[in-house]
Amino acid sequence: MLNPLMLLGLAGLGVPILIHLINRRRMRPRQLATLMFLDQQNVANTFAPVPRDLVQLLLRLLLLAAFVILMTRMTASSTKVGPRAVAIVLDNSMSMRRAGADGQTLFEAHKEQILKLIRGMNEGDYFSFTLVGDKVFTSTGFLGDPAALEQAVKEAWVSDGGGRSVHAAIEDTVRKLRTRRAPTTTLMVFSDQQLRNYQAHLETSELGALLADTRVKPVFVLDPLALGPNVELQHAEFHPGRIYLGASGKVTARLHNTSAPDEDKADADKEEESAETVISLKSGPAVLASRRFRLAPGETVQVEMRHVFESPNDTAWSISLSEDGFAADNEFYTTVRMRKRRQILVVTAPEKADSSKKADLTGVELFSFAANPYQMNPRAAQGLAGETYISIKRVSPIDFERKALSLYSMLMFYGVNELNSPEMMTDLVHYVKQGGGIYLVVDEQTNPELFNERFAPLLAGFQLGALKEIDVPAALDQREESAVDATLLPLLRGEWGTFSDIRVRRYFSTGAAGKMQAALKTREGDLLIAMAQLGKGRVCIQTHSWSLTDTNFATSRPFVSTVHGIIDRLTLSEAEESVRPDQMRVGDVYQMALPAFRGLGGEVVMQGPRPQPFAISSEDSHVTVKDMYTAGAFRATHSAKPFARERWLAVNRDPDESSPVFATAEQIAGLCGGDALVVSADELDGLFKPRRELYPLMVVVLIVALLAESLMSVLFCWRRKENNESTV
Repeated sequence: MLNPLMLLGLAGLGVPILIHLINRRRMRPRQLATLMFLDQQNVANTFAPVPRDLVQLLLRLLLLAAFVILMTRMTASSTKVGPRAVAIVLDNSMSMRRAGADGQTLFEAHKEQILKLIRGMNEGDYFSFTLVGDKVFTSTGFLGDPAALEQAVKEAWVSDGGGRSVHAAIEDTVRKLRTRRAPTTTLMVFSDQQLRNYQAHLETSELGALLADTRVKPVFVLDPLALGPNVELQHAEFHPGRIYLGASGKVTARLHNTSAPDEDKADADKEEESAETVISLKSGPAVLASRRFRLAPGETVQVEMRHVFESPNDTAWSISLSEDGFAADNEFYTTVRMRKRRQILVVTAPEKADSSKKADLTGVELFSFAANPYQMNPRAAQGLAGETYISIKRVSPIDFERKALSLYSMLMFYGVNELNSPEMMTDLVHYVKQGGGIYLVVDEQTNPELFNERFAPLLAGFQLGALKEIDVPAALDQREESAVDATLLPLLRGEWGTFSDIRVRRYFSTGAAGKMQAALKTREGDLLIAMAQLGKGRVCIQTHSWSLTDTNFATSRPFVSTVHGIIDRLTLSEAEESVRPDQMRVGDVYQMALPAFRGLGGEVVMQGPRPQPFAISSEDSHVTVKDMYTAGAFRATHSAKPFARERWLAVNRDPDESSPVFATAEQIAGLCGGDALVVSADELDGLFKPRRELYPLMVVVLIVALLAESLMSVLFCWRRKENNESTV
């Protein structure tokens, strides 16, 4: 029975009996002469309550009992499955992409089973469908329309997030099922039953209390999984995140073999279990670089790949692994922001020469070649990285007075003692304070006293001392703590290459450091390169030249990186340095700055695997990106500005979904209060027992009882009338 509490209505059967007991026959008093001789006590006994019309009483009891039983909605066995209330919960977390025993993903296999259940709906069945992962994506409510349910299941999709809301969705579904009255009420959960979705509820779960004293039968569907060797791509990132046109960057990827190592096996057997993997760097479908290697169970490795950026636009990249036991964690997305091109003006004497004639290059030429080898000599640059983001223009001090400083990102004065026009120094100070960069390099022809006097407004208290020529060249101080300014820390850490053989033969001593902060020193503590902040810009002073007679720095591997590091430090504003590539995890909330769409209003559409619109205020240039549950590269677009500069957002999967730990049947049963059925899809056919409701039969019995009771009432009334008339 569906409403057992209605049996309490049987207590009302006493009402007809009570009515019949207190119902007395109404007699008209008559005066007879003989009554005066009768005992008065016997007269009272004539009207004692005596049951009358027992057949009518039984019919009324039958009528009331039939009505109560009708309200209880009794059920009985049947030849077919009776009306059902079935709530279907489908997990769409990323782990549902695991392959089943037949090679099909678990998500697609479960969708087929759900569609089969819906197509087998009978008259009177009511099904509901809920698609849930990190949140509830679809909830149809209970419907008797198979077409609407089938459409909802066909549109179901698997996300790249987790299943944080699966347990909450199950509890909410049970609450709704408790209000349904059907011969069969079943909760069906289609999931891989990943343990992390239930871990927090194993000890204290409200689900068991909700299922207690209900007719709801919880069924957890779990097909066997093919858990083969799996290499997970945990993270990937370009360094640097912002790159100049023509420059190269490296992508660093971290990989982990999630297979558990078997400590009991020999090393030879462990080698056989190692997974062979190919990692590829892709731009769209094109593979630009790849590496092949083997990874033992439980092993983690970091892989680096380089790429030269030849496009001025921001780009989106994917790093992918070859197919393995779980393809969903084989992809990672990242973006690269392109910096603006740097224009550098080098001020030096027109015929400045040094003793580095064996290389046919002066110190200025060595610097320029390191900054942009292609511009200096296209033939010599063949086979190198190609043209970089830096443009070099050389002028003499006389020509410098006719240049517009605002056109250049950095000014370099190489071996210049003074400017021809003293008014130019005022312009230089203003240029630095507004965010420009000035690079001062001295050489053997520099006059320290004149240099200190003429460039004093830019030196921040620094004083150049006398020229030092050392018989034994000085080595660099390799201690990181010696560098107060962090510009050349990668050099000291060895990230740019080995520098232990770099020596400095000739350099100027330091009279006073002022506010200059050391970036590079000799082992004896003499200052070689220092930086100072001046307004929004920076000034760099170098106490030695780049000529080969002063140092062998230009012949070392770190030289190019050192030059680019100094240029970056002097040309990057604080606003530019704070800008990072746009990346987020699925389910996160991200504020994306889109200055190109400032003032447009309307919607910004993130074009990608699943296009999604987001509102942007007409008074703002930021858009709030949220509820993104599909990993991929998304391009920000606006209908009012279709040809805006490309901006990309990289959305990556939930990193915890690669865990191959699943809840056992015992854990699920405990979660449900000890009463839960864990089955495979093949066992669903015989899951529903044939039951039918006795409602039609009880309605017939009630009608027959009502007619019989009415007929008997008419008959008894007719008989009473005849008896009364005969008495008269």
